[in-house]
Amino acid sequence: MKIYLFDIDGTLTPARKVMENNFHNFFSTWIKTHRTFLVGGSDYEKIKEQVPSDIINECSGVFSCMGNMFHIMDELIYKKENQLPNECLEFLQKKLNETKYNDLGKLHFEFRTGTVNFSVVGRDVSYDNRLKYYQWDKIHNERKSIADEFNKTFSSIGYEAKIGGQISLDIQKIGHDKSQVIDYLKSKFTNVEFEFYGDKTFEGGNDYDLAQKIIKDKVGKYYQVSDPNECMSLLNAVVAQLD
Repeated sequence: MKIYLFDIDGTLTPARKVMENNFHNFFSTWIKTHRTFLVGGSDYEKIKEQVPSDIINECSGVFSCMGNMFHIMDELIYKKENQLPNECLEFLQKKLNETKYNDLGKLHFEFRTGTVNFSVVGRDVSYDNRLKYYQWDKIHNERKSIADEFNKTFSSIGYEAKIGGQISLDIQKIGHDKSQVIDYLKSKFTNVEFEFYGDKTFEGGNDYDLAQKIIKDKVGKYYQVSDPNECMSLLNAVVAQLD
């Protein structure tokens, strides 16, 4: 059995934006003939803001919060809670106080099921400021620097940070990342093969663990994509091969 897994932000939709019409039209047809699960870092309600309801309902399920929540349509199947230790939060607050970026919002921590999303610039900033920080971070590597130091400091107590989206870090217990969906789905389906599409499959990205789990377990393959257009091109190639 072939199962297709998709990251959402930057893969199926532009970052923090609604799925575009041309992709929606294509993908709504695709999922009718391919068993598909979505695997996002955001919480389920935010995913529903970006992904149209017909796509949500046609999918076999939606993993949110780095795989720590799972819904089929709107029914909650499981939920894995976890509270980040105070010393981790204090470390992140210190990094926020030290940033050299000078156009900050106010919402820097978003507490999700099983994970915390941390953004130096702030999740409440304008889209233009989001892009401005994203370009600034490409030069200064602030997020990578914070993640590397966080992991060096807190991996011994079982916590890790991963680069997510354009402006943030996803922080959770080690193993409570997107890779956990593989073991869950293997427990529900036999002789399964996976194909995963994500824009952060590089080391340190929040799709990396899922991509590597597929390779390590020898249960399929993954594709690094730059945006929804590249994702659609790859899926069109799959359709052409099947035809």
